[in-house]
Amino acid sequence: MKPGPPLDPRRYYTETIPLQFNGALDAQERLGEDGRDVYQAMRAVDASICIEVRGEGGGRFYLNIRAGRMSAGDAPAQAPFLTVVQDLPAFEKLAREAGDSALALLGGLSGLGGEMRLTRKRIESLGQLQGAVRFSVGGDHGFDLITHFGPGPVPERPTASIAVDEVAYRELRSGKLEPAEAFMNGQIKVEGDLRLAMQLALAALSVD
Repeated sequence: MKPGPPLDPRRYYTETIPLQFNGALDAQERLGEDGRDVYQAMRAVDASICIEVRGEGGGRFYLNIRAGRMSAGDAPAQAPFLTVVQDLPAFEKLAREAGDSALALLGGLSGLGGEMRLTRKRIESLGQLQGAVRFSVGGDHGFDLITHFGPGPVPERPTASIAVDEVAYRELRSGKLEPAEAFMNGQIKVEGDLRLAMQLALAALSVD
């Protein structure tokens, strides 16, 4: 993966991601009867996400989803069910890996998925989580990010930590490695609230 020119977090989260997200919704609709159930589940979503990119050039961005369509706003339309905190290197890595897919970015933010559609069922599952999870990828090109579920500010110390080595992370993202297998093999290490970490994995990887 070539480094490429620097990405602008503001443009990425306020323009690129909503455009890609809504494009994925339209693509699902074009599947017709074959994609009808998932399309309706995506259209049933009303939620807000907060993204915080720390460091010079970063900022705080709100992604509001109403009837399945995403738009960026200066404030959340409702209390965010998810707040993601990342520094600029983590943002760059995830954004480049996602390419032109907002669904792949959502999978990367979960730490364990490929593409992840936001359906009403998945939002309800994620909305039941309470606490902050630090996701860490080891290696020379590793990164950290924090996903915080529930209302209130992001705590200084996460409720749980999930650590994955760089090779396992790439295999998880490509679908070559199942999370359960990686956990059993010790390629995924969890500290703190194991129940929260497992609930996150189950919600992220649940059937659309």
